[in-house]
Amino acid sequence: MKFRIIPTILTDGTTVVKGTEFNNWRTVGSAEATARLFAARDVDEIVFLDVEARKKGKSIDLDLVSKFSNLLRVPFAVGGGIDSLEMASRCLRNGAEKVILGSSAYEKPELISELSSIFGAQAVVVSIDIPNSDPNFIAINSGKELVKVKALDYAVKAQDLGAGEIILQSIDRDGLQKGYDLTLIQEFSERLTIPVIASSGAGSVTHFAEAFYAGASGAAAGAIFQFTEITPMRARKELALLGIPVRKS
Repeated sequence: MKFRIIPTILTDGTTVVKGTEFNNWRTVGSAEATARLFAARDVDEIVFLDVEARKKGKSIDLDLVSKFSNLLRVPFAVGGGIDSLEMASRCLRNGAEKVILGSSAYEKPELISELSSIFGAQAVVVSIDIPNSDPNFIAINSGKELVKVKALDYAVKAQDLGAGEIILQSIDRDGLQKGYDLTLIQEFSERLTIPVIASSGAGSVTHFAEAFYAGASGAAAGAIFQFTEITPMRARKELALLGIPVRKS
């Protein structure tokens, strides 16, 4: 299996935003312009997350999903307020290859099974947000609400219900570019049989390599591609030189 580099684009519904530790959001550009940029950069796939949809009682904007589909020739996943079969279906019909369930995976675990049985496990991604590097909790509602549940047991349950992939996010590392939580990545990768995508903390190609050696199947990252000179293509080339299997350009 080839290690995937996955740019993450966070949107408030119209513009691209970036913050730290799931807070302090600031606008960094247009969602469409950012999608165009990555479309030209030969990426493996892309994650789009609407960080405001849940707060506003909405789901990610379907017109935006459709625009992404028209711009991109690579797989992309979307998340943000997707809490029903109907909404997930509409996202997939509008061009998304995968839907990402966050809070709804905890609140409606049956939705994982429902989507998996209809669209296949490969279309269902569960995002697990870990607060303060404490695996005895997960966070929902954009990190604002803590739930006392062992994160690894929760991930196994999501897998058993039909999730095809787990995005593992560390809130206290988000946006800081100081590296992934390698202990969590290793624990999840050893216990699960589905791919684990590392997220939160990438600041160098070395961090991607560390995630791979810890067991991740891919690495999602935002700030490194928006605020440094490193591109997904450059990251792949440098990882290949380290002997890490990646897709060739």
